[in-house]
This record gives sequence, C-alpha cells and structure tokens, in this order.
Amino acid sequence: MVIIVNRFDPFRDLTLLQDRINRLFDDSMVRHERQPSPNEAWVPMVDITEDENEIVLWVDLPGVSQKEVDIIINGDQLTLKGEKKFDQTNQRKYLRRERLVGPFSRTFQLNLPVETEEISAAYRNGVLEIHLPKPAESKPRKVSIQTE
Repeated sequence: MVIIVNRFDPFRDLTLLQDRINRLFDDSMVRHERQPSPNEAWVPMVDITEDENEIVLWVDLPGVSQKEVDIIINGDQLTLKGEKKFDQTNQRKYLRRERLVGPFSRTFQLNLPVETEEISAAYRNGVLEIHLPKPAESKPRKVSIQTE
C-alpha cells in the first residue's frame, strides 16, 4: 500500500493567480498603450547631497537645452523651472513613446542659509549640477576644551 502525502501550500494557488493576472494585464497593455501628449508635464529626477561645505543637486534633464532652464534662489528656497520641448518637425509614427515633454518646475526648501553669490551650476551630458556653498558661520566647527 502506497500513501501519497501532498504538502499543503497556501501560497501556491495565490502565486498562480497573480501570474495569470499579470499576464492578462501585460497582454492588454500592449494593445492599449497610453501615449503621452506633447504638452504633458513631467518632473525631472533630482539627487541632493550635503557635506560640511555645501549642498549639491544633480538634476536629470536629458534632451533639455540649458537655455530652457532657470535656477531661482529666494531666501532658503531653490526653484528650477524649464521646459523640454517636443520636436514638432519630427513627423514619425511612434510605435512606443514614453519620454515626456513639456514644462517643469521643482522647488526645494533648503532649511539653511547659502552663499547666494557663490552658487555655481554646470550642465554636462544631460545632468545639471548645482553647488550651493554654506556660509562660514553655518559650518560646524570644533570647540576645544580648556583645562584648568
């Protein structure tokens, strides 16, 4: 006599159901793909770092001319404004178009003073790099302890 014992796995059926649903959505997305409009707004990705001397922002702006970007500092707020323009001369029929175009605006609260006269920016390979130096009085300093 042979006894077969099946282990009960409550997640097996759930995993199969999830796979089937994913396939269903994948198939329907190919046929009904959303195409972004030429005027749809987009938000550039930003990395921000801070050390004892400065705050640095790296802003991804592929396909944006540096003439189309404004950097505005007002108190402890930094605002980036610009526009990624749609190539109107391009009459191609897109099979897939995911890159968004249009105006953008991002405002960052710095929460500390910066040397506004010393701010610098460089634009290389589609990345805008902004350096915001801290004033000398806001930099940390080590205080020595006097012995008696």
